[in-house]
Amino acid sequence: MYQLLHSFIQQLFPQSRVDAALIEPLLELKRVLKGDFLFREGDICHFVGLTVSGCLRSFFLKDGKELTLFFHPEHSTLGDYESFRRQTPAYFSCQAIEDSEVLILNLQVIEILETMPDGQKLLRLVVEDLAFQLRDRLLSLYRDSPEQRYLNFLKSDPKLLQRIPQHYIASHLGIEPESLSRLKRRVQEKRAT
Repeated sequence: MYQLLHSFIQQLFPQSRVDAALIEPLLELKRVLKGDFLFREGDICHFVGLTVSGCLRSFFLKDGKELTLFFHPEHSTLGDYESFRRQTPAYFSCQAIEDSEVLILNLQVIEILETMPDGQKLLRLVVEDLAFQLRDRLLSLYRDSPEQRYLNFLKSDPKLLQRIPQHYIASHLGIEPESLSRLKRRVQEKRAT
């Protein structure tokens, strides 16, 4: 179970001298059943997490409609970092779209990491990972057409399309489910020619 943490640290910071064995006893593996929430908009998010298995989504409500920000399949970071660090209400919710397991890094874990050699650098890299995800998402929403966002989604993880309900994908792309059906048909026709 904790191999994910070791792999994540190595991926972000290969030369890290962080001794993960010191924080492993403090880590929690949280099981989240399909449809259940890891945290809700308006709650305080008390952790940063890594998806061990399954898939979750982050979304917020606007005019009673759910708008999907991110999907969090295996090996993804998740959480509302501002809510976590400032202890303020979260701006979005995180819900399991499959039965999932999330490795929870709570404030105690973060405080211990901050005292370790390279711990602060590792935490900065985690925050940068979350920031880069947000930057890429924001740029895509402003720069790319829905078709280009769909093609990028296909390219990044084609197997994920089979795991996520179509209405969540449409919400993520910023279109209605009916438009997603037309878009998929158009993309398939282009690929066939």
